[in-house]
Amino acid sequence: MVTIGEYYTRRFSSEAFFGFGALISIFSILVLLWMIGLAYLVFRADTSKPENRFMALLLVCEGLKASWVVADLFLYGSTWQGLWDTLWWTKINFFFASHVISWMLYFSFPIYYRIESLSFMHRPTLQQHAWYVAPTVGLLLWMFIAPQDGFRFENSAWMICTQTAVDQGALPSLQLWWGEITPSMIERAEALGPCPRPYDFHVVDEPTGLWTIVLASPMISVIALLLLRSSMKQGEKLDHVDQKNRLTSRSLYIGFLGKVTIQMTYFATILIVFPLLNGGVFVDFAVTSIWQYGTDPSPQDRLMLFFWTFMILSGPLAIGFEAMMFVHASLKDTVFGIDENLRKTFGTAVFTSSGVILFIVGCELMESALNLPGVYGGLVIGVGVLVVRKPVLAFIDGFSSRLIPSGYSEQETAYLNAYIAAMEDHIVTAEERRLLEMLATSYSLDAERVEEIESAYDASLELDSEEE
Repeated sequence: MVTIGEYYTRRFSSEAFFGFGALISIFSILVLLWMIGLAYLVFRADTSKPENRFMALLLVCEGLKASWVVADLFLYGSTWQGLWDTLWWTKINFFFASHVISWMLYFSFPIYYRIESLSFMHRPTLQQHAWYVAPTVGLLLWMFIAPQDGFRFENSAWMICTQTAVDQGALPSLQLWWGEITPSMIERAEALGPCPRPYDFHVVDEPTGLWTIVLASPMISVIALLLLRSSMKQGEKLDHVDQKNRLTSRSLYIGFLGKVTIQMTYFATILIVFPLLNGGVFVDFAVTSIWQYGTDPSPQDRLMLFFWTFMILSGPLAIGFEAMMFVHASLKDTVFGIDENLRKTFGTAVFTSSGVILFIVGCELMESALNLPGVYGGLVIGVGVLVVRKPVLAFIDGFSSRLIPSGYSEQETAYLNAYIAAMEDHIVTAEERRLLEMLATSYSLDAERVEEIESAYDASLELDSEEE
């Protein structure tokens, strides 16, 4: 029986690329939590708006789409089959259901972002109900197709090599999990050859329907991208009053475009690049298991395995990029000050979580090194964290300001409106400057931020004059 220590030692060994797969799982968890946090913030920004509810649900679905490898961070193997009875069901259903639900939400874009050719969909009545009807339809659709042939995993087993099998040069054994042991599983065991080292991993007959969902998702995202682009382009041609019902943020479009580009790269790699490198044979997880666990993997096999592992990163990476651009940009014009709330939430979350981690580390160090009650170490760390709270929060705020593009807060917008009024004649008089300085002081705006606001507006005036 493999101990927990032995299992994670292997996960971070050179054979497992020094834990590269585990790091992808950790990154996926962070992306998932980030998307859920953003969804909560968007929802709380204005709970009465259907658009906010719609966007919050879409964010959660996008986060779940990044969660395919989250479960792989946990203990994996026949020894922990009881744990995987739950994890496997959760992994499959959450991941594929989120794909189908997101399709329904994508097709609802014209309801919330006006497009002339689909203007019949842009109705307040539909907006009031689409945010929950679309995901409900998607969930019911997944529940219908999940049990169908071609979409369900009918047979599953564990491929096991023990140290005894390694010493005897025996083939790996198959331990049934559910269904039956199929000829393809036996062929895979023979293809792996005599056990080169102990291992224990899961084998299934992969349904073609699930591969179809994964590979169809980028194509449907392209359709959604075209809908967003159409709304944005039409909005650029209209006056400010009509733009409010359209997609007006170019950053939103760039965020979604970046996600689709990464997804299409994955799509092309799976359907074109890997088959070309593998002698024209489609590469699935069955093939990669031979690269990883085969008796004598070649340098090319190791390179292909690393390339395959790296491509798994494309899912959470695409959603992570979307989180940085898509979420903030899509709602900052309609949910005023969303970026400021994001920065505050980000800073508080980082500081609090770091404090908790340091408290635990302090407890463990005090108990192991000095043989004293661990709580003393935690208290020492806690006091230290409180002492450095202000400079640490200032650093986090600066970092989050770079991480999350900054829009204008309520106070900054009030100052901008006052500056616009003063600049109506393109001259700021001494009296107007004095009033602006008083306003900036009352809003706690420093000179640097005031200069940024005024410079941005002055630049927009120069741009308008050049276009004229």
